[in-house]
Amino acid sequence: MEISKRKIKFLMAKQGLTTKALAERMNTQANNLSTVLVRGTCRPDTATRIANALGVQLDEIVKEE
Repeated sequence: MEISKRKIKFLMAKQGLTTKALAERMNTQANNLSTVLVRGTCRPDTATRIANALGVQLDEIVKEE
């Protein structure tokens, strides 16, 4: 699943979250989250966990075609 790195970074900045803080909310390692953000793709369950940790709907972070 393609995710919008720009939208995720924007939401993180808006909430004052670092990659480490978001990873902690997701109960994962910061380096795993960093890899996802660099690639811009992940499994649907990972995208859902990112959205939940940011308090947004999944469609808000999925890359628009």
